[in-house]
This record gives sequence, C-alpha cells and structure tokens, in this order.
Amino acid sequence: MVKWDGWRALFMTDVGHLVLHSRRGTGLLPSFSEVRTGAAQVPNTTALDGVM
Repeated sequence: MVKWDGWRALFMTDVGHLVLHSRRGTGLLPSFSEVRTGAAQVPNTTALDGVM
C-alpha cells in the first residue's frame, strides 16, 4: 500500500535493542529495514517520535 502522507512512528533503542512502531503499535521495522542501519549512529536509550 502506498501511503502518501507519511507514517507516524516511535523509534527507541537501548543497548542494541531497536523498536520502530506505528502509533497503533504495529511493528514497522520489516517495512523500513534501513532504519536499523541508521540506528547504529544514535546513542543508547534514545527515543524519537516523528513522521517518516
């Protein structure tokens, strides 16, 4: 499905554990696997809320 207005997402990382969820709690990592690569550049215990 194409979603033109973006995805609201919550990103959290803590000691190698990565979470990327929609506002309804759906896991988004399978759809946005490139986030896993970028997560290596943020400090541990980071939480971000935004639109992808």
